Amino acid sequence: MSSDLSYFPRTATDQPVAPTSSGATPNIADRFADLLAPLSARRRRGLIARLSVGYYEGWRPSRAEVAELVAQELRRSPQ
Repeated sequence: MSSDLSYFPRTATDQPVAPTSSGATPNIADRFADLLAPLSARRRRGLIARLSVGYYEGWRPSRAEVAELVAQELRRSPQ
């Protein structure tokens, strides 16, 4: 099985994801890890789920869009 993911559509802002040293499977949110860091683990998993669903519906969020989603989560009621 090839590890080439070139069959996924790419946008101009997509950056290739470097393999992690822990061997974890890459996910849709890897390139937004720094933006997701302030969220609790539960909220981070929820936002990653939203990103995943959106990805399969054709949405390719920009960093600004993800930053806004994180800001909305942080404004919501306390963890």
